[in-house]
Amino acid sequence: MDLNSAFNAGLRGLQSAQHSATRSAEVIARQSGNLAESETMETALVETATAETQAAAATHVVRAADETLGSLIDTRA
Repeated sequence: MDLNSAFNAGLRGLQSAQHSATRSAEVIARQSGNLAESETMETALVETATAETQAAAATHVVRAADETLGSLIDTRA
């Protein structure tokens, strides 16, 4: 596997998690203000937890790519 590819996949995962968390936070804020919204507070809270899990997984991908790159550099040095 190409390390740049793994690193980029991890970064895309983090960006996706951030987008999802931001969207859910907006829904929660609107619900807190008693504004009508098609999405429920419960759905937004679940999506926030999902985004947290996605961010953790993406962080592991980035960390693994970084460690692999470090190992390759050590091996070639």
